Amino acid sequence: MPVYKQKSKTQDGLIKESEFYHYRFMVNGKNHNGVCKGCTTEADAKKFEKDIKAEALQLSKQKTVTALVENYRDILTGGTPILLDDAYELSLNKTRKRQPSESLKTAKRIYWLDFVSYMHDKYPDIIKLASVQTTHADAYINHLRTKGRFNTEITFKSKKKTCTYQSKKKLSPRTCNVYQHTLAEVFNKLRTDSGLINNPFDDIEKQDNEYESREAFTEKELALIRDNANDFVRAIFSVGIATALREGDICTLKWSEIDFKNKLITRKMKKVRRYVEIPIMPPMLDFLLVQKEKTGDSEYVLPEHAAIYKSNPSGISARVKKFLEGLGITTTKKVEGRDRAVSIKDVHSLRHSFCYYAGIYGVPLMIVQSIVGHMTPEMTKHYQAHATREAKHEKMLQMPDFMGLSGVNVKALPASELDQLKAQLIDRINAVNNIDSIKAALAVLKD
Repeated sequence: MPVYKQKSKTQDGLIKESEFYHYRFMVNGKNHNGVCKGCTTEADAKKFEKDIKAEALQLSKQKTVTALVENYRDILTGGTPILLDDAYELSLNKTRKRQPSESLKTAKRIYWLDFVSYMHDKYPDIIKLASVQTTHADAYINHLRTKGRFNTEITFKSKKKTCTYQSKKKLSPRTCNVYQHTLAEVFNKLRTDSGLINNPFDDIEKQDNEYESREAFTEKELALIRDNANDFVRAIFSVGIATALREGDICTLKWSEIDFKNKLITRKMKKVRRYVEIPIMPPMLDFLLVQKEKTGDSEYVLPEHAAIYKSNPSGISARVKKFLEGLGITTTKKVEGRDRAVSIKDVHSLRHSFCYYAGIYGVPLMIVQSIVGHMTPEMTKHYQAHATREAKHEKMLQMPDFMGLSGVNVKALPASELDQLKAQLIDRINAVNNIDSIKAALAVLKD
């Protein structure tokens, strides 16, 4: 039927035509009718009807919902097909808050390729990013949680050679969540480009992370370490136990981040890229003054450690663990379902030790969180608003000198600093009221 204008009779009995044209036709026994939107001329209306009819004919050829979505997704979203094989590299071109390191890119690429290998094996017909459904994503995540990686062949490069081995270990909940986060990130970055309507990983709940395996050092262990540590290990433990910094931040701490005047370390943490302010307590101050004389013009507080860390980060932990095991301190333990033993005592344990002993000695949680930067940015900001520098200094003075740093060398202390310390000591002495009464009470007790 050609396009037409609807006619209706007014209250006055007159015949009135509609403003726009209408269409009506049949495709495969199904009637289609409607308004030719915006068409005020017959020519425009006929063209509109022709386009609608062609679309209806194409629609009638679709045999499955999947085929329907495939054929009309691009029209609905304006996207273009992106292959699973190409998706990760394309996602790297997208803008983000901060650029990942090369090592992180490599790790995430491995996660993505494991998912692609799984899809090629289990769902060979699914080759486009936008074709992945929640059922596919759910199946892969379930495989990770119950069986581990789909591609069990692990390849890594050392300085001397490339090694390959088969791994069938079960992944920890935390690792599974890292995989899931990476996959969801790729889909989100390419959502518009690929014509993706929904991210298939959005509705999959992540597992509760296991508590970190590291344990705090006992006071007995710290005393053993203090009495037997060589210069290399002592330096790491001296900085770590006093600052709660991670291994990379300990090794690459710079003198430019040390404020002797305000007794404060200001450091942008390597892992989370956020700044923390850490008060320098007297034991740490003594250590830094000695270290300053040793390092000369070096930009790093621990130049030897910085050089090793930048060339071979794992070399730091290896040396520390060897030392600890030599003292009889257990550094690893086996976990059911894991191929390799997990670390329980290493450099990172110093962060746990700091938090543990800070709690024992009454340092408020908000101050501990402000120093170690454990919480989300929002919560950290909230706690930092209440954790003033003065409060940090006051509370951290309660913590003991685990590494026996006090009095190591105070001759390098500037005269102004010595005067300040003397003034503080005088203030504390003057704060004691009625000293004669206290002496009298002590005499009574003695009698």
